[in-house]
Amino acid sequence: MTTSLVTNYRANEWTDLVHKGQRLVGSESSTQFALGDIGLEMVPLPPKGKRPPMKAYKLLANYAEEIGLPSERFEEYRLVAGAWPKKQRAKNVCWYVHSILSHHHDRFDMINNPPVYRKTGERRWTCDAAQRALGWKTRVPENMEERLRQVEDLLDDETTVEVVERAIMRKPAVVKRVAEKPHVRETFNRAQTDRIREAREETRRRPEVQKLNEQQEVLTVLGLCSSFASGIGRTLPGLHLAELSDDSKDSIREGLSRVTAAVEWTEHVLDTGSTDMDAALERLIAGE
Repeated sequence: MTTSLVTNYRANEWTDLVHKGQRLVGSESSTQFALGDIGLEMVPLPPKGKRPPMKAYKLLANYAEEIGLPSERFEEYRLVAGAWPKKQRAKNVCWYVHSILSHHHDRFDMINNPPVYRKTGERRWTCDAAQRALGWKTRVPENMEERLRQVEDLLDDETTVEVVERAIMRKPAVVKRVAEKPHVRETFNRAQTDRIREAREETRRRPEVQKLNEQQEVLTVLGLCSSFASGIGRTLPGLHLAELSDDSKDSIREGLSRVTAAVEWTEHVLDTGSTDMDAALERLIAGE
């Protein structure tokens, strides 16, 4: 016979147990504030921007040790008590909520306006509600943003990649819904474009590709040189350049000067690696 380790409470039993726990939490909160007030009596909070002397911290630590309490816990009680003057403390709100809300500048008004508790519909503070009010992560997520934040905290980069990959492979309907979101498509397309660019750069840096590019560039320039030289060699013997008019000869000389300028610029690029040219050289080579 298997015995369940979880008790199944009837509604009235659960309610009685909750009320008992609330009374105990209230008693605990009174004790925590009482201890914090003792700490304030021993060492009042200094003005903003100031710190108590080291002997004050030593006094607090000695007292915490004497009463069997960790010094860090006793200091926390003291600081929370300092953040909540006695008249501003809410009797039906536990110390832990006071501790969380003590970080908010508008805490005195905030604590008197509790949010709606989703299980009962009444207005009351819980630790999760206080954390939510400050924008902190909650233990029990109540909306999509909080659930997503909780999942994100559990996943590292490698696990996230695996989860996304499995979702793509196993849940095409989910993939379709995600792909319908414009910002998702834009992000994915940008990442894909960046990856293609990176792959091209990696390919260009490979020694065999660099060697291939070098050979291609050499052949390109040599081809241009060969075209001009062979063209001149084939054409000049059949021409009668010496019989041309002076104007015609000047036009040919102008063309030759463009060729000479292009050759000199090519030599400059070979020596320096710079392909920049001034405006005059650009106009000359272009024949303007």
